Amino acid sequence: MLSTCLRPGFRPGLQLARIMECGLYPTDVACCAAGTGPQVIQTLSKTDDVRGVTLINNELYVLRDRQNDQIDVYSTSDFTLLRRLSLPRLINTSFTDMASCERKQCVYMSESHKPCIHRLGLDGSVSRWPMRSIPWGLAVTRTCNLLVTCSDEDGGGKLVELSSDDGSYVREVRLQADIHAPWHAVLLDVGQYVVVHGHLPDNSRITRVSDDGRILQSNVGDSGLYEPRHLAVDNHGFVFVADSWNNRISLFDPSLNYVRDVVSGMPDRPQYLCFHEVLQRLYVGHSGRTVVVVHLDSGQSETRL
Repeated sequence: MLSTCLRPGFRPGLQLARIMECGLYPTDVACCAAGTGPQVIQTLSKTDDVRGVTLINNELYVLRDRQNDQIDVYSTSDFTLLRRLSLPRLINTSFTDMASCERKQCVYMSESHKPCIHRLGLDGSVSRWPMRSIPWGLAVTRTCNLLVTCSDEDGGGKLVELSSDDGSYVREVRLQADIHAPWHAVLLDVGQYVVVHGHLPDNSRITRVSDDGRILQSNVGDSGLYEPRHLAVDNHGFVFVADSWNNRISLFDPSLNYVRDVVSGMPDRPQYLCFHEVLQRLYVGHSGRTVVVVHLDSGQSETRL
């Protein structure tokens, strides 16, 4: 059972909208808000796992675990498959995430097997930027630099900001030892970072850190995160977290207080998130082979608290 839980004050109608491929998403949905529940259209799974989701030019890009034609590009209006893009000469590539920059007209993909970042320009240009540590999560800053969340073999982590032009190091932030197994981070407007990290229930957190890696604040309350893998932040500072082993998307306020679950009971582990502020949609990539589009109520931003 997949359920959507909205706090009091949300207008009913959170909608789990049409998703990828050419079938139906196999689950029932119940809505915890008053009124009618969300509508769900199910889909048939492909044979290739999802390795990242991102939006650019009003199109949805889905990175898949393939040797060729690794990127599926969909329309965000009717979700038809528009085309496939390929990174040539890649064999046994272990992708870990995907991000995009509309201003630079490119998409980025991180690889863990031979740690590097692949930059694919929409003009067909391809670049490869070697990394000193294993890259896991990707995000693009407001200055169009690429923020890479990295981990070392001992579980320690750092945030690396790369130039969007040539992949040169802009800055490197070593995270405190308490931030174990960092997966993904986002740079806030105030110059601080929000990081999701941990792979066990007792060390899984969402944490705000300073520009020198010091912990400023961690989530409080009964969130019970278990290996949170990805996050998305809206324009009001609210944070959506892909809580993978709990099979849910959780919502936190700007102070990292747990609000409640947006979607729970997912049949596969959510591992990638992308949020469209104007359309009020969450794009969720799963550990399996599906991408789910969660359409939030249009009044969601104003009535969240």
